[in-house]
Amino acid sequence: MISPTNNQTPKLLELITQLQEQNAKLESRVKELENEIARLKKLNPQPDIKANCPSKADEKSEGLSQSVDDVDVQEMSTLEVDRPKESTPRHRTQPERPPVTEVKRIAPDVIPEGSVRNGCSPFFVQELEIQAKTIQYQLEQWLTPEGKTISGRPPESLQGHHFGYQLQAFILMQHHGCAVTQPLLLDQLWEMGVSISNAQLSNLLTKGHDRFHVEKNELLTAGIRHSHYIQVDDTGGRHKGQNGYCTVITNDLFTWFDSTSSKSRTNFLSLLHSPWSTYVLNDEALTYLEQCKLAKKWLKKLSEYKDVHFFDKEALEAFMTDIGLDGSRLRQTVCSGILYGSLIHHGFDQEITTFSDGAQQFNVFQHAQCWLHAGRPLEKVIPVNQQQVNAQYSCLTFFWALYRDLKAYKENPSPEQADAIRRGFYALTQTQTGCTGLQEALSGLQVIQDELLRVLDDPLLPLHNNLSESQIREHVKRRKISGGTRSDAGRQSRDTFASLKKTCRQHGFSFWGYLKDRLMGTESIPRLSDVIEYVSCWLPCGSSRSF
Repeated sequence: MISPTNNQTPKLLELITQLQEQNAKLESRVKELENEIARLKKLNPQPDIKANCPSKADEKSEGLSQSVDDVDVQEMSTLEVDRPKESTPRHRTQPERPPVTEVKRIAPDVIPEGSVRNGCSPFFVQELEIQAKTIQYQLEQWLTPEGKTISGRPPESLQGHHFGYQLQAFILMQHHGCAVTQPLLLDQLWEMGVSISNAQLSNLLTKGHDRFHVEKNELLTAGIRHSHYIQVDDTGGRHKGQNGYCTVITNDLFTWFDSTSSKSRTNFLSLLHSPWSTYVLNDEALTYLEQCKLAKKWLKKLSEYKDVHFFDKEALEAFMTDIGLDGSRLRQTVCSGILYGSLIHHGFDQEITTFSDGAQQFNVFQHAQCWLHAGRPLEKVIPVNQQQVNAQYSCLTFFWALYRDLKAYKENPSPEQADAIRRGFYALTQTQTGCTGLQEALSGLQVIQDELLRVLDDPLLPLHNNLSESQIREHVKRRKISGGTRSDAGRQSRDTFASLKKTCRQHGFSFWGYLKDRLMGTESIPRLSDVIEYVSCWLPCGSSRSF
């Protein structure tokens, strides 16, 4: 048997490592395909049963100072790096006890003769009264001297319904606030003694909510006007049996949902443009299209119509048809450019920062990325030998150390610290690990370096996208419970009341109280857009004016 020479040994080791990496990728791919086949065949998935006691690798990963040299490669998947645990603060707190409305004295069962009263000890009990009742309004009819019959009118708070505002508020709260499905809500109302049909319940849930839709649209206009940055995310959702998407635009001032059929950059720009119905083809639009490398003949053609205003989307579509713009991708690109220029024309500030998880449909204007999402490619790498285990552990430790430095920088920014963080990030991305997967992940970090380190130029920006992730969980939860929507009115109502509920709770308002206030028309709770404008002076996300 011929033994390899010293010159051949490094090459053989490199070849073995490459084969191990390929084998690991193939095993991972086979596992994914097996899970997909099981899902398509509707088989039971493999149970995710965790160990009752910590593994050896967990014990060895307690603290950054401990070595990972003796960690078995088979146990490396359980090796944990000291990753910061970020959580989104809850905006809701337990309310105070309701005021006492009824006092009852209870004497002892047996009072011995000669006893003297010695005061009372309070014992508080909270109670809730739920009782169905019917109110009959006798609408008087009068005959005028001219022979005309006039009649009394029901209270305006009923909005023409045969159900009181308390019942309407309860229905909206249960369905949109507590995610109770319509069939279960109908059963609940019948159990309470409310005589209501399924069609009547559907109408109460989806129709006659124009005032709520108007206030929901005001959230986006006021939120962007008074925001320094916005956080965005999207998730899947079905409507009329077709796949679609729900996008959330949020920060500490407001939360706004809207469902559409696509998740393109054109769709995102159209959502930002939704407060306005007119479109403008201006210099900013032509510059955007030039950066998108639109063909010169189309740039020349469009420049002939510069400063032309289109009163609605139909007019814009007709214009693109008239000049011969065919093909969905070409029309989508031109439409996105006109939306971009029109936003600037209407006063949208180009300096506003869009913060996302790295999805490129949100990469417009200034864009920043979430550090928690950026670190996932490093964590997903599957090392195949001890050297790669150590390299992955070192890279992740370095990555999260930079994250902690950024958190400290946000509290007390200084140019020296910013330069040190930039040098550290450069050193991380230039690290040679000897692992193909790690090198690809580090190269990916280098590509988005400016978006990850934008916080050094603007310390008010967040470092993670947990807020938008937690807010859009509202839609994910409803999708798992109810599936999709079947009517346009239903989808609009779902997005409207989700936006209003989240914004109310962000500012400490009771959603139940808000619904009753709006249905009665008392307006004791101010318009949410006015609250956004008032509070924006004290929150970091509203420290500048975008309009």
